[in-house]
Amino acid sequence: MSDVGGKKKPITKGHRYFFGIHMGIGRFIDVFKEIRVGGRTAWKGAKAGQARWKITAATLFGGDDGEGGIHGTIDMMTGAANQPVNRRLRSMLGGLVPAFRGACTLFYDGLVTSMSPYPKPWEVRVARTSGGWDGSTWYPEKVTIALGSIQAMNPAHILYEAITNRDWGRGKDRSLIDDAQWRSSADALYTEGFGLCLAWKQADKISSFMQSILDHIGAAVVLNRRTGKLQLLLIRDNYVVADLPLFDEDSGLLSIEDDENAASAPAANEIIVTFTNPEAYGAQQQVRVQNSAAIASVGAANTETIDFLHLPTAALALRVAQRVLREKSVSKRLKVTLDRRGSGLQPGTPFRIRSTRRGIAEMVLRAGKVEDGTLASGSITVTAMQDAFGLPATSFVEVQPPEWVPPATSPLPATVRKPFELSYRDLVVGLSAADLAALHPTACAFGIMIRRPTNASINYVLLTKAGGVDYNAAGASDFCPSAQIVNDIGHLGTAVQFTFVTDIAGFTAGSIGVIDDETVQLVSVDWMTGNAVIKRGCGDTVPVPHAAGARIWFYADSSAVDPVEYAVGVTVSAKVLPYSSGGWLDAALAPVDTLLMAQRQYRPYPPGKLQIGGVAYPAAVEGDVVLTWTHRDRVLQADQVVDTTQANIGPEAGTTYSARLLRADTNAVLVSQTSLAGTTTTLTTTYVGAVIVELWSVRGGLDSYQRHRWTIAHTVPPVGP
Repeated sequence: MSDVGGKKKPITKGHRYFFGIHMGIGRFIDVFKEIRVGGRTAWKGAKAGQARWKITAATLFGGDDGEGGIHGTIDMMTGAANQPVNRRLRSMLGGLVPAFRGACTLFYDGLVTSMSPYPKPWEVRVARTSGGWDGSTWYPEKVTIALGSIQAMNPAHILYEAITNRDWGRGKDRSLIDDAQWRSSADALYTEGFGLCLAWKQADKISSFMQSILDHIGAAVVLNRRTGKLQLLLIRDNYVVADLPLFDEDSGLLSIEDDENAASAPAANEIIVTFTNPEAYGAQQQVRVQNSAAIASVGAANTETIDFLHLPTAALALRVAQRVLREKSVSKRLKVTLDRRGSGLQPGTPFRIRSTRRGIAEMVLRAGKVEDGTLASGSITVTAMQDAFGLPATSFVEVQPPEWVPPATSPLPATVRKPFELSYRDLVVGLSAADLAALHPTACAFGIMIRRPTNASINYVLLTKAGGVDYNAAGASDFCPSAQIVNDIGHLGTAVQFTFVTDIAGFTAGSIGVIDDETVQLVSVDWMTGNAVIKRGCGDTVPVPHAAGARIWFYADSSAVDPVEYAVGVTVSAKVLPYSSGGWLDAALAPVDTLLMAQRQYRPYPPGKLQIGGVAYPAAVEGDVVLTWTHRDRVLQADQVVDTTQANIGPEAGTTYSARLLRADTNAVLVSQTSLAGTTTTLTTTYVGAVIVELWSVRGGLDSYQRHRWTIAHTVPPVGP
């Protein structure tokens, strides 16, 4: 507020910084979903193909009063074979500029920060499943698995592409893959909702990458010994035990030995799985499952933490954790030697053994390593373990919602707002003596009070405009202490009770407040009961009745004020952008308030202490209507708070008073008087019925900002003896 009416020389507080940024994203992107800068969302939506759009988050880091924001144009270039050179990028780089084909890139040009020369880190959220394949997309119907709002990729397709892609994969011909069997596995994963999300940066070997995918889904890629084609075998309990091949001493079982390489450490009875949540901007989160019986049997939890960072949801991570827990609970690991009748076994396939010699009535094993013996021996050695790899359709435990619900951190629009034009007293408090003296009589100032929209809201920025110009940042402020009154109060009622209080620290004795459009002052408050005492009709306002539920604002130190001087008759439009730890509210989501400037600060103060027939606000008057009042002086009162009950102050030079009576039913004027210099007048009428009494001040052709207005029942004295 200190700049209103001032004639100061502009001072450079800092600089805005504009960058052109060319960013490589990946080999190919289907959909571009979100941009975060400095950990805050600058843009969110869905863009595909060659696209250009605006990012309008100029207040993301606080606008020009903070560290600026992101405001500019961004081009998404998919890297297609016929992609032309980006003209804006060529203009920035100069010379011979490539088209950057073969990779998806972004080019941003615009504001990146204010006040600070250090740009913040950028993050992007993208999705890619069906685009950018080496040739046509294999089995496109099942390539994408939707997990809520997450667009995940079918792991069968990830492995298929890793094997066949000639640019970054192994470059094998598609004919080497058992297509029907691979599609069957893709169908199963699709039905399970087993989609993965990952960004592979070729920091490791392709074999390690593929093994990571197989570990996530519980599967193996094997070469079929009979067809010579690659198959994707999912390790599931999707079999009928009676249909599995059976080996015993009479049907190919030569020997059984315990696997000496099997781990001897106690089996894990608690599994923690770490996964990556794309909806939490790549945050790593954990789920936990336990084998309660196993914990009880050993008296302690033997915990193992496993990273499955390509899993995108807690529900899927729980299912995988349950699978691993079942796997860890199995202690039986064997080396089984079979004759040539076991040649059909492949890694990952289940089979049965029976041995009366070992006391095994029947056991289902899952083949691991399969080794051929010598031609002379004609034997096959299978390292196997008791089967417990079935992926549960649902986990034995559910994702338990926490009892504590964290507060929402996203900024929300302020739904309770009150724009106002500053009074003369407001300007006296906020301006220096020199600035106040230089203030033009027609200057008007705009302010606004805002109730805190959420507990997470910290402060807000005020944007204003007049006419057809764009909104500009006009200042920032804390939220205004606010409450609602429980009781109805009449013209001179001073006892109120507060409820729904926000920012209670602002309710202190002597604070200046507003109820509806009446200025009041807080005398005292008892927070045990919410009961308070206030002074009425202060400053340039008059007392009026207020209904229960009316809002009171204590705005003096907690309102945003536009430093621009506005002319009389100008309509000011305003938006407020609340700020929380989640960033600034998008200006497009902020509601608009408008206010017509009315030269409030220069208008004379209305008279005080109105009485009619010697009584304050009577219900009825018989005969002449005699009005009395007290003087008020805008300049002499300055920053002092004077309520309607006080004695004469002033009057301000050139001030006169006007009074009139109107019919309540038609508003027709019955009698009026103007240019009154004293503090009393008599209004005479023969009209009988409801009459409105009005009294106001006039100076230099300007009426007071408010006027007294009260309805009485008027009668005339009876005629005759």
